[in-house]
Amino acid sequence: MKPAKAQFPRKLSSHPIIALTFDDLPSAGSLPPGSNRTKIATELTAELKAAGLDGVYGFVNASKLENDPDAQHALRIWVDAGMNVGNHTWSHPSLADLSTEAYEQEIAQNEPALAQYGATLDWHWFRYPYLAEGDTAEKRNAVREWLRGHGYQVAEVTLNFEDYSWNDAYGRCTAKQDDAAIAWLRQSYLESAAEYIKLGREEEQIAFGHEIPNVMLLHATAFTTRMLPDLIDLLRGQGFRFAPLAKVERNAAYRKDPGTGLKYNGTLPDQFMDLHHLPYPVFPPLPTEKLQSICQ
Repeated sequence: MKPAKAQFPRKLSSHPIIALTFDDLPSAGSLPPGSNRTKIATELTAELKAAGLDGVYGFVNASKLENDPDAQHALRIWVDAGMNVGNHTWSHPSLADLSTEAYEQEIAQNEPALAQYGATLDWHWFRYPYLAEGDTAEKRNAVREWLRGHGYQVAEVTLNFEDYSWNDAYGRCTAKQDDAAIAWLRQSYLESAAEYIKLGREEEQIAFGHEIPNVMLLHATAFTTRMLPDLIDLLRGQGFRFAPLAKVERNAAYRKDPGTGLKYNGTLPDQFMDLHHLPYPVFPPLPTEKLQSICQ
């Protein structure tokens, strides 16, 4: 996220639509004491199903499966629970750090695992690691052309509050059995989610002239798994209705492409805000310093 430049008080839709998606399967973030990937996958899929959400996309880095039975079991649990998988590259590099050819190889190298675990699923959805879609027009356009040629759709994002930022702190505070600190983590997580959901929706109005159906980026971490029921309650309390990723991204806005390299990574609205040098709404910073220092 870039610094705020101006405030845009706008009326938000009373019936917004959202698809939840999860990155970095099968092993996102560090593990708190007493946990493992199988436990997280079991709890995460149970919470999704309890909320009536099936076919949720989890974007896989297959390098995490190698020589790790726990991670392998976790991904099998995800798929067997009725969830989907998509391509997040083999080892989660940024496009800015690789040549086009090396990046395309990263995508291709991920495919055997997707075909194995998602044999009956539509796994030809691609999520750029770090939401980095290309810092030059040449890279951006070349990778897009490769993806199209191999039957992929890009899984864009409109809502992102960097949920992974809470996970390490949660592990430390769990180890110290610091209930007061964990209570603050829960409160700050939901407050930040609410603020950045509002920000993303306001950006859509600025970038596209109206709100669009949303895709939220989450990570399959231990803390987001714990917070998922509260996050779903927050979304429903704001009037959100849930929909599958493929249905959401049929909206015409998801076919828009800046077509140029962008210095900053970001959501789809972020990309068009930066492309057209549009001022951002006012938003509070994430509590990054406290998250890094709490329970140390």
